[in-house]
Amino acid sequence: MLVRAPASSANLGPGFDCLGLALDLDFELRNDPCGDLVARWSVVEATHPAHGAFVEAGGDPAQELWWRSRIPPGRGLGFSGAARVAGAYLAGRLDGLGHVVAAHGARIVATRLEGHADNAAASALGGFTVAAGERAIRLDPPPGLSVVAWWPDRATSTDASRRVLPERVTLEDAAFSLARTATWVAALATGDLGALRSACEDRLHQPGRLAVRPESAAALDSLLGHSDVLAAWLSGSGPTVAALVPTVACESVAEVLAPSPVSCLAVGVDGVAASVD
Repeated sequence: MLVRAPASSANLGPGFDCLGLALDLDFELRNDPCGDLVARWSVVEATHPAHGAFVEAGGDPAQELWWRSRIPPGRGLGFSGAARVAGAYLAGRLDGLGHVVAAHGARIVATRLEGHADNAAASALGGFTVAAGERAIRLDPPPGLSVVAWWPDRATSTDASRRVLPERVTLEDAAFSLARTATWVAALATGDLGALRSACEDRLHQPGRLAVRPESAAALDSLLGHSDVLAAWLSGSGPTVAALVPTVACESVAEVLAPSPVSCLAVGVDGVAASVD
């Protein structure tokens, strides 16, 4: 059996640990070698996040698994979340569960292992997701949108990135980000994309993280200076910066980042949840 789980961009600015957006970059996982296909796949080691989630969801620890993915690890695009969703989802499907039950179980397992629900919800459910505790709600973004993602050479660990966050925030800053998180949801639910430019502003986690990643801060400023960018944010814990743009504008938006010696790609917003190929 071969399963897929999409990458994700989390937080989307103010939605710390609760907002996520699935991206058209898959993590693929299989339990059956298939001739020369194995040469293009990697064996899942016991330390791999997909293996841990597979076992946590009831999979046989001795089961051999293979994986491949175009998601860059350590860049804030949900590699570990997608891997864990795929592992837990595969365990559920091999146990005879249907898609809905297996995806729900995969989201719960991946959330527990990740320590936060945003990436896991988007990779399990697809689309735009809002996660709160063990509950997650999916909305389908309007058609014709893509994400332009930019990242520097140096990776970032989530744990290290969290250490720069403030221990306390002011009531004013909390209210500022809460209002914009709600605006994200309302804007996508109603199709009012013009509201997203202000909805992506944040005072909770981005200022601290961007202060220690000046190259990411500069890239974010460049993206927000482009008229076709609907919203831009630090993706997850960084260092990737992502922008939501009309698909037809991807090339011109990417050009503002082209001189930098970094990686930049345009990907579709993925409406597909974890699935069996």
